[in-house]
Amino acid sequence: MVLTGGPDLGAKDLVMQQVGTQDYLGERPWWFDAVCYQIDVGAFADADGDGVGDLDGIRGRLGYLELLGVDVIVLAGMASSDPVSPALARLLGEARSNGLRVLLAIDVDPARTDPDPVLHPWLDNGIDGFHLAPRNDPADAVGAVLADYPDRIVIGSGTGNWHLLFGLGLAVAGFSAGPVREAITTVLESHGPRPAWAMASRDSTRIRDHAALTPVRAMALVQLALPGAVCLRHGEELGLPGTERIRMPWEGLMRPFGFSAARADWSSIPHDWVHFTVEAQLEDEESTLSLYRHALEMRATHPAFSGDEVEWFGAPEDCFAFRRVGSSLICALNTSAEPVPLPPGEVLLSSRPLVAGELSPGSAAWLV
Repeated sequence: MVLTGGPDLGAKDLVMQQVGTQDYLGERPWWFDAVCYQIDVGAFADADGDGVGDLDGIRGRLGYLELLGVDVIVLAGMASSDPVSPALARLLGEARSNGLRVLLAIDVDPARTDPDPVLHPWLDNGIDGFHLAPRNDPADAVGAVLADYPDRIVIGSGTGNWHLLFGLGLAVAGFSAGPVREAITTVLESHGPRPAWAMASRDSTRIRDHAALTPVRAMALVQLALPGAVCLRHGEELGLPGTERIRMPWEGLMRPFGFSAARADWSSIPHDWVHFTVEAQLEDEESTLSLYRHALEMRATHPAFSGDEVEWFGAPEDCFAFRRVGSSLICALNTSAEPVPLPPGEVLLSSRPLVAGELSPGSAAWLV
């Protein structure tokens, strides 16, 4: 990928996410670039052996989340639970000890329901904020509730005074450089709340092979290179396919792969997922889990991951390259069918091995 003629700076090519940056001229708030990891509680880990995931199961896997490198746990599927649950208190305490914040995914419609009695009990019992289902809140009723709780946040969709704006633009764009670039530009030019980039939509294929994982891995590097927060769903870092709730495969050779000790019919879990378990992928430096771990560690520690603007460079058809302005980070994406030359620089990470020093078809790379 040859950077032709320097930055490709048309009228809309230098884009900046402005809202919030000037409010925090000193140290940025904890959520500004956070990696949020949504967990479907009933499908993550079963601690009591009843065949259904639970909060103690999540608590028992906090070491994995620390190893993965996430900052925030988003609990989904428990909005009807008890905010004063002892299991929730245990989870919140240990999560904080591991440097993790905990949000609750919840559906509250400020246009029809007073959010105060819905959200207040969770805030009083230590929840760090909420990921709201897509709703509009033009009157900022949710913000009014959180005003009495400093350092708590809301991830929202639609119109509202959110801290972070959840968006699936990258997923909707598909795997084509032009639409992906357009999706990025649209978000960064909107000057709305700080973006929380997501790739949470999954295809319905039950088995995913090496070829199908190639664009997934490439888009992970694009997502993690952008300014803003990111939202992952559990199992996404393993490359798991499917649209339904996915029981997390942890270890072993037999279904349910460490998810539960219950004797039950686990035939809904594909046997082929033996290759997708956390245990199997941790042993493989080329695995999708290893790619996510390396990418998240670099994102958190490398000085190049700074700046709230991106600038685009000229690139071959079906490719793009952007740089985080104010840093040296370049992200290059090749959605064509042929290898292309990389921009000048040191390669930090690539989603697939390079081909004779060039960026492989369907892959992405970070350079400095």
